[in-house]
Amino acid sequence: MAEKPYIIGIFGPPGSGKSTLLSFFEEKGFAVWKADDAVKRLYGPHADGSKRVAEYFGKNFLASDGSVLISRLAKMVLSKRLKLKILEYLIHPLVINEAVHWIDEQKKLGHDRLVIEAAAFDSDGLGRYTDLLVKVMADMEICRERVLARGKTDAYFSALYSVTRTYETSYVIENSDTMDDFKNSFEKLLSTITIPT
Repeated sequence: MAEKPYIIGIFGPPGSGKSTLLSFFEEKGFAVWKADDAVKRLYGPHADGSKRVAEYFGKNFLASDGSVLISRLAKMVLSKRLKLKILEYLIHPLVINEAVHWIDEQKKLGHDRLVIEAAAFDSDGLGRYTDLLVKVMADMEICRERVLARGKTDAYFSALYSVTRTYETSYVIENSDTMDDFKNSFEKLLSTITIPT
């Protein structure tokens, strides 16, 4: 077994198929971690993220149980870039800490193939932990249709799409066609990966 896990980072615009790609990796025995799930925990009742949101943006962004009113917060920050930057400054360090803790736990469990899905892989953040960075791409209108099918609004999609980050990547995987095509692209990706043993 390698001394450290081999870690793949996954990112891409909303509706591109990141969650589906994660399921493919899980089927191959990779342990997976989603930043969205960590954020949901951090925004829970009286959690650290909820406290930071209340301290900076006000208690009107909290529900009666002390959890973050995510839709209200999202509406505000997605319409004001400066507010989004501030929120990222407040929450990203907590998310990174959760990711590092998860990586350490996986190492203890003997898992040596990990996948992290997140919006940000800055070199001083999650990017420093990844061995391979993969961007999932799809035609913007296809992404839009997928997000709207989840019950989200067009305004929500446009706002989220506009703030999608981009990084230099080792691999880009396309998901504008059929599920079989996407799965085949995933298999090609796997064939290019050399994981230390």
